[in-house]
Amino acid sequence: MKTIVVYTQRINGSYDGLFLSLEREGRRRGWRFVWLSAGDGAPGEEQARLDRLFALVRPAGFIGGYVKGSPVQVPPGIPQVWLDSGTAPRGAALVRHDNARFGEVAARALLGGGTDAYAAFGLARHRWSAARVRAFAARIRSEGARCRAFRLPHGVLNSPYSAFESIREDLRRLPRPVSVFAVTDRLADVVLMAATSLGWRCPEDFRLVGVDDDEVVCLSSPIPISSVRPDWAEGGRLVAEVLELQMRGGRARREYVYGVAGVTRRATTRESYRRPVDERVRLGLDFIDAEFDSPIGLADVVAAMGCSKRLAQLRFREETGKTISAAILERRLARAEVLLRRMHPDFSTLPAMCGFRTMAALRAAFKAFRGVSMTEWHRRERHEPLS
Repeated sequence: MKTIVVYTQRINGSYDGLFLSLEREGRRRGWRFVWLSAGDGAPGEEQARLDRLFALVRPAGFIGGYVKGSPVQVPPGIPQVWLDSGTAPRGAALVRHDNARFGEVAARALLGGGTDAYAAFGLARHRWSAARVRAFAARIRSEGARCRAFRLPHGVLNSPYSAFESIREDLRRLPRPVSVFAVTDRLADVVLMAATSLGWRCPEDFRLVGVDDDEVVCLSSPIPISSVRPDWAEGGRLVAEVLELQMRGGRARREYVYGVAGVTRRATTRESYRRPVDERVRLGLDFIDAEFDSPIGLADVVAAMGCSKRLAQLRFREETGKTISAAILERRLARAEVLLRRMHPDFSTLPAMCGFRTMAALRAAFKAFRGVSMTEWHRRERHEPLS
């Protein structure tokens, strides 16, 4: 069994999807991973930590993730691959996001929403951010619409909430309704906070898309945030394939790119961008978005809408084309699909995380909705290439 050292910092929760994919690819190849989290010590201290590990485990390969500071040195002769890193050593193979694609997909998700005003919030001195904003703006302008691009200071990447006042003032200058793209989910969360502090309502006054599909951020926000979802399965596969190529004596290219799996749509890009004819429907939708993972039912949504059950059902179906119960179920199953892409076969915690009372109820609903069992769907999603 060959040992592979993985050295990285955790960027955000969504990267767990890439590492799960990498673990799966490693198991197929009979690899054993030794994980080392990058520390905050001086460059010499970090190098010494790695040197001790190299001497102890004698790895057949090395995978470096996103780490701050100077690049570490890998002993000669050990194949290496780096992930989304600006600190990859010269000549090492790099597997990274297709940042331009992120911008294009975000634009497609926001176009046609009843407005010709668009804005993008990016970060200065980050090339990946510039590529996302540039591609977003180009796609929007190609449709004849307006797009304002705002660049926030470089350091906002690590402390996005420090940009709250600046973003708030930028938003004041925009017309409404406006569709907004933020280059990360954490930045999108600050945009949402700033917009709501101005009294703006979503989706009547603004729509919003981030990048990473980080559920810790997107689902913790007062209004769940829609986000571009990287193709973590492809990323993990590419890393394993490039490392295996070098371990067999082949020569890797300098750079490989993985793309986008899609957009996880939540409340900030709700299909009904127009203001609901009946305000009570908006209240019902907001309640479902916020509470779907708790054991709510028809009566709870009706109470949130503040009208009779019959009127609530009638108005909700007129506005959305579906029943209240169907809307709750769809939201729960959408969450289940996101979690299934990331979980190992033990699904025991899944029902409680998606608002189902029992595993039997979740399995029955999933099979009725998708036409296959959760186990089969999970196998396809995690082991077959994404289309």
